[in-house]
Amino acid sequence: MENIYPSEVSAGVMSRTTLVLVFMLIVGPFGMLIPAASGQFLPDITIECVGNVEVDVSPGSSRTAITSCELENNSGWEEEVSLDIDSEDLDTTGPESVTIEAGETLTISITISAGQNLEAGDYLVNVSAEVTSVGGIIPALGLASDTDEIGVTITEFTNCDHTVGQGGGTLEAGQIISFSISISCDSNTDSTTKYSARLVDKSGSSAWPSGFDDQSPQCDVLIPDGGTSANCQFQILTPSNLDSTWEGCVVVLENGASVPKSCPSSNVIDVKIEPKSIGIGTIDLTGNDSIFGEYSDEAPIIIGGVAVVLVLAIIGITMSRRRRRLLDD
Repeated sequence: MENIYPSEVSAGVMSRTTLVLVFMLIVGPFGMLIPAASGQFLPDITIECVGNVEVDVSPGSSRTAITSCELENNSGWEEEVSLDIDSEDLDTTGPESVTIEAGETLTISITISAGQNLEAGDYLVNVSAEVTSVGGIIPALGLASDTDEIGVTITEFTNCDHTVGQGGGTLEAGQIISFSISISCDSNTDSTTKYSARLVDKSGSSAWPSGFDDQSPQCDVLIPDGGTSANCQFQILTPSNLDSTWEGCVVVLENGASVPKSCPSSNVIDVKIEPKSIGIGTIDLTGNDSIFGEYSDEAPIIIGGVAVVLVLAIIGITMSRRRRRLLDD
């Protein structure tokens, strides 16, 4: 029987058939998934994360923050979605995969942690979502994915401690209260701080006493990122004309700290300043170390009494000599 179709027509029919077969093989697994009404059978996923979060890394803090992202499945079928949460400088924890029903939105939590020495500033966390299966079937094409970023701010902190050295004790008016402090600071940014000395008397008054002169050099501490240590020297000149004993303490405060209402039990310089003693030559007539000892407070009365006795004795001796001269004459 003679072939009535041209060879060109036969080749065209075979080409179209081949294309249809290839298409059916590719999309065949999805043919039974196509909803009659919506026709949404291709994978679909969108992700949206909270824009920014702060992490406090100061000593004593948790150094963590919890944030969230929303995943939305706009397809007509249940989807398995894999997640990749990544940051170069931060530690992150979150789910590796989730299942989202058709047309549903799912919220996931992400924990962000930072090291204490991490420099203050802004960092990024990248969150990627990718559809790995639709309705339990791994698609051959049309995989969907989406990404978003979380901005993370590491807040600044500077934390300093100081230790007061030895000094103080019982001094005489006009002497210098001298001592030093050692300072240790932790910080995640470049900063400065300042220390100053304050006097607190035993009654609780923190007003600077009249006549005391703070001659200390400035105690300014430059703190680089990562922290530092430093030492400062303090010198307070006591008034030479002090008329009564001053007793209290010297406290050292960081800039902005409040003055205590009483002397702390530690990390202070306890001092007692006594008035200058009255002496004759090298003999100390007043003060605890004087010849009057514990009766130094009554020294003026004793000295006055002795002076009166001496004057009366001199007068008596003078009058006795005059009588003798008169009798001789």
